[in-house]
Amino acid sequence: MKTVHALIIISVIAFLFGCNKNKVVTELDTTSVSGNTNLKIVHTSAYAVNTPVQLKVNDIRISSNISYCTPFPGGGLNTGGSNMPWYLSLNAGTSKISMSFPKAGTNTDSIPLFSGNLADLLANTYYTTYIVDTGSNTKQYKINENTILPAEGTSRFKFIHLMPNLPAVDLYWGSIKVADNIAYGAMSKDFVLNRSDTAHWFLRVAGASPLSTPITIYPAGNLAPQTVPNRRLFTVFSRGYLGSTGNRLPNISLLYN
Repeated sequence: MKTVHALIIISVIAFLFGCNKNKVVTELDTTSVSGNTNLKIVHTSAYAVNTPVQLKVNDIRISSNISYCTPFPGGGLNTGGSNMPWYLSLNAGTSKISMSFPKAGTNTDSIPLFSGNLADLLANTYYTTYIVDTGSNTKQYKINENTILPAEGTSRFKFIHLMPNLPAVDLYWGSIKVADNIAYGAMSKDFVLNRSDTAHWFLRVAGASPLSTPITIYPAGNLAPQTVPNRRLFTVFSRGYLGSTGNRLPNISLLYN
């Protein structure tokens, strides 16, 4: 069985036997190790009730209790998690990824939500896997990340569509369509935006008029538009379910890569 890097194991052992079994694990190995693969797991499985879950790699718990929608480790915009683009450092090859509702105060699975293998994880390579949908339809999508920084004065983006009940969408940055007719589970080509440009993100049904009412907007409501930073990497992703409310409301989030 592939094992998580030694520093993660040490952290998990401390987590398991600490006096507070629900405390946040803070000593994860998020430094890239030569010969290892690098992985980020994003919990985008939108249940009606936002019950915290635990993540495991090769049956070893590697997260604290996290809520929807949280990348682990690391974070993003309109997500849970930190403000850092962290990855786990794992043995290359195949790793089993699982997510469950834990029994209160323990690391034991109460209700398994998902379990699946990620194969062909190459050494010295960066990946993100998104856990999406709910119940028996839960699956994961693995993305190979390009972590080379863009040119000075720009940031690089891509978009992945993760709303299970919407076949395809268009993504707009202000009035500019940056991703066209992206099917569920598919990813756009990379696109570059200029530093200090400001706009809102708009998600529309594929083929809808650019003046039509969007499915969702980010930042939402009366919040100021997003400003493009310098030399950052982001994945924009849709989540939730069309026509839903509450925790399953359609949303746009950005992952730090």
